[in-house]
Amino acid sequence: MSRIIDWHTHWLSPNALAFLERREQAPRIVRNEQGEIGFEVKSSVLRRTLPIGPSFFDGPTRIAHIDEAGIERQVISWPTTLGVDPALDAADARELFGTYNDDLAELVARYPQRLSGLAALTTADIAWSAAELDRAHRELGFIGAVLPAGAFLNLAGAEALAPIFEVAQKHRSHIYLHTGLAHPSVPGQWSHPPAADAATARWLLESTSQFAGAWITLGLTPFLDAYPDVSVQLAMLGGVLPFITGSIEARVQREGLPSPLPGLRRLYIDTGILGTDPQALALAVRTFGTGHILFGSDYPLLPSDKVLAQFRTADLPAADLEAILGNGRDILQRFQ
Repeated sequence: MSRIIDWHTHWLSPNALAFLERREQAPRIVRNEQGEIGFEVKSSVLRRTLPIGPSFFDGPTRIAHIDEAGIERQVISWPTTLGVDPALDAADARELFGTYNDDLAELVARYPQRLSGLAALTTADIAWSAAELDRAHRELGFIGAVLPAGAFLNLAGAEALAPIFEVAQKHRSHIYLHTGLAHPSVPGQWSHPPAADAATARWLLESTSQFAGAWITLGLTPFLDAYPDVSVQLAMLGGVLPFITGSIEARVQREGLPSPLPGLRRLYIDTGILGTDPQALALAVRTFGTGHILFGSDYPLLPSDKVLAQFRTADLPAADLEAILGNGRDILQRFQ
């Protein structure tokens, strides 16, 4: 059995929650009488309501959970799904994410054998984020950073974040792209919100399409050529791209163009909350192989043990499943 690494988990520090609760404008946190928090984001047709409890911010609760699930290590990131980065001005973003990164560093330092941290960066101030990534490696003991996938929907958007990737190349960072749009100053983003009818389904379609767009940008343009030592991970099995890669491959063959598969296989994808569909996981493995697929549970939004149980029902050889559960160990070794 592999020693399991969970590459898709989130954490909200008490200081970050307090910052968001003080805000009168969206995005903000509101609590109901049951102690649940609602994340209100004006640009979204969805009002996310999540129960806030020890699993979000308490270290011992988190460690007990992964012990019970049989997980060796979690890689922790800021939940960009909340839509905080595109809504904050640069000053607020620097305050929130700087404090959050300090808090996460303290958590990781308490459990260095069980937890790894990714710095929260803002796309509202690229220069600050580049410096913060440098600090994250030099002072905080992190392995990289998380950014919203919406910043990479075309080459112009990716190039706007080049200063961050220059620092990432220096430190051989791991960059995680998670759900969400970037600050409006980043070019190339899809500005229209999903339609309000069938809102959940349309939001999921929009989100998974953003992942596919980011994957195409980073896998099929020269952007990453300048950063060969940076590993890049996309959440949610890379969105809809595994489902249309066959069509892309057939089209480029008819046009006499190179296969897209080598470029797309440069990136890592994780199983995530949408990747718990065993059929989707099997398709991704058939298309891209097991080498760059990482296990991710989306804890604490989902219990890790339940995600693992469903993951193991995929129509794949047991050896492939075990390989995925342990994938990414070479990434972690860069920082030991």
